[in-house]
Amino acid sequence: MVKKLVSKQATKQFRRLGDAGLKRGAGGNGVWLGVGLLVAGLRFMARLGTRKREVVFTQALEPGEALNIAHLLEDRKGRPTN
Repeated sequence: MVKKLVSKQATKQFRRLGDAGLKRGAGGNGVWLGVGLLVAGLRFMARLGTRKREVVFTQALEPGEALNIAHLLEDRKGRPTN
């Protein structure tokens, strides 16, 4: 499992900073509006970069059966290599 680089507390504070920036920026403060838009943009880019899990195969195993999971090595274009 991949470790998270940022703690939940830091993520919460970052979200609060963005929310406060947008709220104060809507009131007319250009600096806070910039902060809010920057944080919102970073959060949006992070959401675009996350992987989405997808179930590609399901089957029930009977007693005594085994499951072997293997994959081919691929190059950057997704083609199998030897």
